[in-house]
Amino acid sequence: MTRIDRYWKRCAAGMMAALLLMTAGEGSFTSFGAQSLNSPSKIVISSSQTEGGSDQAVQSSPAVTAAFGSVSTPVTDSSSYFGAGRLTMLANHDTKAQQLAVIIENGAGGLIVVDGGWKENSAYVLDQIKQKGGHVAAWLITHPDSDHVGALADILHNHSTEITIDGIYYSFLEDSWYQEKDAQVAAMVSYLKEGFAKVSPSVLHGDITAGQVIDAGPAKIQVLNQAFKASNDFVNNSSVAYLVSLNGTNVVFLGDMASAGGENLMANVDLGALKCTMVQMAHHGQNGVDYEVYKALRPSVCLWPTPQWLWDNDNGGGAGSGSWKTQETRNWMVRLGVKTYFCTKDGDQVIE
Repeated sequence: MTRIDRYWKRCAAGMMAALLLMTAGEGSFTSFGAQSLNSPSKIVISSSQTEGGSDQAVQSSPAVTAAFGSVSTPVTDSSSYFGAGRLTMLANHDTKAQQLAVIIENGAGGLIVVDGGWKENSAYVLDQIKQKGGHVAAWLITHPDSDHVGALADILHNHSTEITIDGIYYSFLEDSWYQEKDAQVAAMVSYLKEGFAKVSPSVLHGDITAGQVIDAGPAKIQVLNQAFKASNDFVNNSSVAYLVSLNGTNVVFLGDMASAGGENLMANVDLGALKCTMVQMAHHGQNGVDYEVYKALRPSVCLWPTPQWLWDNDNGGGAGSGSWKTQETRNWMVRLGVKTYFCTKDGDQVIE
């Protein structure tokens, strides 16, 4: 996105910088490796874990991987998408900015959270998690932009005793890379890693690999790629894509992946083999992956984390007055014959 997107991110960056100055000297920031991914023990993020939290990755057995197209779950209820579970894609109730925040209830008391939105959204996200039982089996990060991980960072910093998180999964590039490419994102990465330091290292899974399978109760998750270094649209193209399967429904999350990231994904993953039912529209539905990625996935349902102004391409001068490419993406879905849309311009989207 252009002008409006940069405005919101500049605001977030200013807040992050202030917070970092306030907490200067309280600890260093390091990268965390992954730990055991098989049936992780329940870890409550509590004050007892925040004191002297380790900044070293726990050594663990190799991650479980599987061929792309082989990860699926049994259909227990053919009359619904998710059986006893449910997917909720959250709208931004705090500002007009775009965000990505999804909570999947697995039907057995566990939650899968994808990203989470801005720092300003953290109270609403936290409340939604609590209403759904408060036990996050897996928190998936696509990339560390403020409109994706700000809420998680705030929850880790300020509400660490209020929910349970078994595992946080992510693939980040070097701190120096973020500093070179985008100072605002670098500030968020530092703030988020400071939050990571407040939890047990066994919660952190920072070296996920392509093909890796994560068990989340009745649901299964597959990592489709690691963070990718592109020559343009740097941070968006570093997005990690995930497949989440529940009740035989396969959902592909693309984060903010743009054209180069999509090409990399297609070169390394047989997208047609994923049996994709639903796809999260990349970069909020505009200037994301190219048509060929969606064509290869062949979804029957589109998840649009897209506010009204972006859906309408409205920069303040009415529909069509902006430079965003939402209408182009909408036309692609018509071309592919997709008839079922869920869009956050209409509020929280609950899919059962």
